[in-house]
Amino acid sequence: MKIPRVKNITEEKFIEDYIFANKPVIVTDGMEKWDMGKFTPEYLKKTFGNHKVQVYNDLFDLQTIQPLEKYIDNNFFRTEKEGFSNKYMRWYTKLKEVEFYWSDKVFEDLKSSWGHPYFIPKTSLAIPSNNDVLNRNVNEFNYPYKGLFISGKGSRTRLHKDPFTSNAVLCQFYGEKKIYLFSPDKELNVMDNNHDFVDVKNPDYVKFPNFKNITHDYEDTLVPGEIVFFPSGWFHDVTCTSDSISITWNFVHALQVERLCNHIENHPEDDQLEIAKFFLKDEIDGKADSNEMIQFFKNKFAIV
Repeated sequence: MKIPRVKNITEEKFIEDYIFANKPVIVTDGMEKWDMGKFTPEYLKKTFGNHKVQVYNDLFDLQTIQPLEKYIDNNFFRTEKEGFSNKYMRWYTKLKEVEFYWSDKVFEDLKSSWGHPYFIPKTSLAIPSNNDVLNRNVNEFNYPYKGLFISGKGSRTRLHKDPFTSNAVLCQFYGEKKIYLFSPDKELNVMDNNHDFVDVKNPDYVKFPNFKNITHDYEDTLVPGEIVFFPSGWFHDVTCTSDSISITWNFVHALQVERLCNHIENHPEDDQLEIAKFFLKDEIDGKADSNEMIQFFKNKFAIV
């Protein structure tokens, strides 16, 4: 089944029908006023080619740091004879208080070339906090896992769900991506007790015996100008079917705080909570434990 596509949707309806209802959607008119020409391999290579970027495998394991120019030269415009790319360039903005090859300067230079999608809420956010600014426009402020994906044909992000119950947004500027989506109620079919995810293209039925009993909920191709919304807890597998350039970020809406608190209570050892706390640093101590985080959210959002 294809992911539902909509356009001309109000923010209120998007919140009700997709964030609160926890359903995926593709919005087809959210990038119409953006400068797509600033998100081509030629422009990015010419403008930012000497910047060091983060190159990962298909499971978010950092492989190397190299100049953007080198990544594009080695992974874009490859022929089938040369073999397609298996390296995924995920160039994140600052996620924690460490010196690293973040993409903040690049996003600052590009901020006038794109904008906050008209239907995505920028107020009433749990993560990142709205404490320091009412309207948190994504092109102007940092969000968890905000990044520029510049990825050669064949590169892939294997099946996963996003951290600490957050939603993910993916804006497609260049090329196409094949998407498989599995609903949260299929968790026992696609994950094992070690929290490993099945490889949907080459499943190990010994390790994941229940996977043979299900199929994906959605299968679709994201094309330039489209924005896909991956709701909290949905498992997604994404492959670049051509050379591809995208922007992504995550957020948790105020309506989803109870789910977030349940996750923190059940997974206090989750190392990604460090990143959640980084985006709450004006309101919560970075050394706060899981109980203190839960109490913070319950107090702020008046949860009994």
